[in-house]
Amino acid sequence: RRSRKLYGVLGSSIGWHVFYGALTWQVRARGWEILCSQVQIAQSLARSHGLDNQSLYTPLVEAASAPGASGEIGVATQFECLDALQADLTGIHVLVLAFSRDVDLGAVLNRKMAGELKSGALVVAWSRILDAQPEFERAAVYKVAVSWSDSWGMYVYRRR
Repeated sequence: RRSRKLYGVLGSSIGWHVFYGALTWQVRARGWEILCSQVQIAQSLARSHGLDNQSLYTPLVEAASAPGASGEIGVATQFECLDALQADLTGIHVLVLAFSRDVDLGAVLNRKMAGELKSGALVVAWSRILDAQPEFERAAVYKVAVSWSDSWGMYVYRRR
């Protein structure tokens, strides 16, 4: 049962945001990172835990709790080493921007996201990077504890 939902992370590092999203929401997830050494680590982790794009993840709890079910869910991950402006965002339902708090970069990425993300897609950012972008509306702000602050804003935007 592969999920049709697609979750993506720009600036995916060694994949922890990608793995978290894929396993929490049981969806397919993609990560893009400019540092190829980080991508190699993420790909290795995905293969060693059966989360690469070639397999279905079978959680023990679901397999045991669903009589007659295969226990397989549509969790798969894929990692690519490339610049954020080269990432194919087609079909992404939720996109996490995990790499910059630069407003000028938000303006450049906006053209790409506006062209590739469908109406209703969500973008999660660590800053107000898309506040001035007319193609996006702020949907929510959550205060979360992060390594650099006890109360940092996570901004959720919806593609108009």
